[in-house]
Amino acid sequence: MAKCPKCNAEVANPVKDWKYGVFTVKMYRCNCGNEFREYQRKGTLRFMLSAHNDGLGRKRKTKK
Repeated sequence: MAKCPKCNAEVANPVKDWKYGVFTVKMYRCNCGNEFREYQRKGTLRFMLSAHNDGLGRKRKTKK
């Protein structure tokens, strides 16, 4: 289980996973609206990127 870096809620299942070079990437979406990715190598978490701290590229426009 992954833990959301924004609200610390546990997210059970990844939305998507794939291989990126030597890493296995797992993408999660939390109920708080945050999207984050865990990069693992040989089963060990190496680093995490999160949309709440501008770590996942361009910000998406939201409709009001």
